[in-house]
Amino acid sequence: MRRGRVGFLLLFACASGLILAGAGPWQNGPWQKKDFSDWTDKDAQAVMTDSPWAKQMPMPAGARPAVTVIEAGSNVSSPPAASLGNPANTTSGANMSNPAVGGSTGPAEPTTPRNVSTAPTPSAVSPNTGAPAAPQVLTVIWASAAPIRLAVLKLRAGANKPTEDQIAHASATRPNYVIAVVGLPAPDGGSDPKALAQNAYLHLKGRAAQRAADSDYRRIGNSDVYFFHFPRAAMAISTADHEVEFKMSMGQIEVKKKFDIGEMMYRGQLAL
Repeated sequence: MRRGRVGFLLLFACASGLILAGAGPWQNGPWQKKDFSDWTDKDAQAVMTDSPWAKQMPMPAGARPAVTVIEAGSNVSSPPAASLGNPANTTSGANMSNPAVGGSTGPAEPTTPRNVSTAPTPSAVSPNTGAPAAPQVLTVIWASAAPIRLAVLKLRAGANKPTEDQIAHASATRPNYVIAVVGLPAPDGGSDPKALAQNAYLHLKGRAAQRAADSDYRRIGNSDVYFFHFPRAAMAISTADHEVEFKMSMGQIEVKKKFDIGEMMYRGQLAL
C-alpha cells in the first residue's frame, strides 16, 4: 500500500472518530466561506465529521451489545454482611443462602421463608449520578469527495503548506464514488469483507439501485473502517437528483443514510 494511502486512512479514521454536536445546515462551513489555503485543522476536522459529506448516526439496534444479567446462585457467593439487610446471618462459611434474593434465609435462621415487606422505605443512600455511557455512533463519509480529500491533505500537511500539485491531485475527480463507514464491528473470523459489496447500494429516486463493485476493510488506530466503491460511470449523479441514499447490511445490522445532493457543492461544482 502506498504511503499516501496509509496516511489518508490513518487521518481519516482519527478525524471521523470525533463526535460534534449538531449537524447542518452548513451556511458557515469552511468549504463555503474560506479558500482552502486558509483552512485550519479545526476546519478540516469539521469537514470530515459534520458536513454535507459526513453524516453521523446512532449504531443500528442489531449491532448494539446485549446486556446479560447474572445472578449468583446459592452456595456460590460470598457470605452476606449484616449491614446488607440480613442481621441474622452472622455465621461464616461457603454454604450460604443466596444474598441476591430478598427474603432468603441465612444459616442461623429457621428454614421457613420470610416475608419481605412491600412497603416503600426511603433510602438514605444517594443514587449513583455518574455520567451515562456515551452512545455508540457510526460515521458515514463520502470519502471520494474533493472537500474530504482536501481535509485529509490539510491534516497530513500539518505546519507545512500543501503544494499546488498536491491540491490538484486531492481535488481531481475519482473514477469511483467511495463511501466509508466507521464504527461497525470488525469482521468475524474467516469472513470476507469484500462480500459486503453484495449488500451495499446507492439509490436515487426513480432509478434502479446501484450495487457496490467492491468493498474492503481496514483497522485504523482504534477504528474499524469499511470502504464501498461504486463506479461513477454506472451511475451519473447530478443536482437534479436532489438526494442519494447509501444502504448496506452486515448480518442483522442495516445502515441507511441519505445525502442532500444540493448541499454537496464545492467551489460551484458538485463534489462527489
